[in-house]
Amino acid sequence: MYKIETMKIKNYNEIIALWKDTEGMGINEYDDSKKNIKKFLEKNPDTCFIAKFNKEIIGTIMGGNDGRRGLIYHLMVKNDHRKNGIGKNLLKKVEKNLIKTGIKRIYLLVLIDNETGNKFWEDNGYVVRDCSILRTKAIG
Repeated sequence: MYKIETMKIKNYNEIIALWKDTEGMGINEYDDSKKNIKKFLEKNPDTCFIAKFNKEIIGTIMGGNDGRRGLIYHLMVKNDHRKNGIGKNLLKKVEKNLIKTGIKRIYLLVLIDNETGNKFWEDNGYVVRDCSILRTKAIG
């Protein structure tokens, strides 16, 4: 049986290895550096979780908010543990805790060619917004 725990920075090395080994994960060296993940966890201690089977991390989710909207990053479950409700339970835990803070809308990004991820989000009630264009700018 698996259990869900709060994500801690001490788990970083195992988590980043999982992310790098997961097809469809969009990670980069800056946003997902140990320093920046630590800052995110400090700002969002109640909305970032790992799923463990025995002592092995098999899933992750990072949630946060900007005061108006929730944001979800890096939901993943190892291939050999999928289809057991782990991803859905990680998502429910984040949604529940975001609701407690007054958040009523959640945003997330999924790579266009991530078929598994896009199917998961669609199955869980997340719709594509085709009225927006995502823009980014590196400033540092």
